Amino acid sequence: MLILFGIWVAVAGGVAALAGLSGLHRVRRLRRDGVTAWALAVPEPTLARSEPADPDDRLRLQFTLADGRVVERIGPARRGSGTPRPGDKVLIWYDPADPDDVLVYGRWGRTSDRVFLSVGLLFVVAGLAIAATGR
Repeated sequence: MLILFGIWVAVAGGVAALAGLSGLHRVRRLRRDGVTAWALAVPEPTLARSEPADPDDRLRLQFTLADGRVVERIGPARRGSGTPRPGDKVLIWYDPADPDDVLVYGRWGRTSDRVFLSVGLLFVVAGLAIAATGR
């Protein structure tokens, strides 16, 4: 029974490690092959009958593609002092084949990818150790 538990822990860790590797690969791919552009941070539009938006809501990033089209995409959640405020310009990378795939200049998201990779590898090692020593 302990062997089965160790295998399950290792598999769960493998899934988390793959998620972290996938995120880090996306960042590298966009930085290497993506197109850079300056985006304007605009607040999320509110409906006439809805309550006022929470100031910590997500911003939308408005930028111009290489062919001249203007696109708006959801940006990172606003937390801390390093995140853009409405009206700020931020540097982004986007995939010309898929403009929905946007990477904002800075560290947003990379820390979580590294945590997923580290914790996932830790679970893989722990699960294999449990499975190897279990009887």
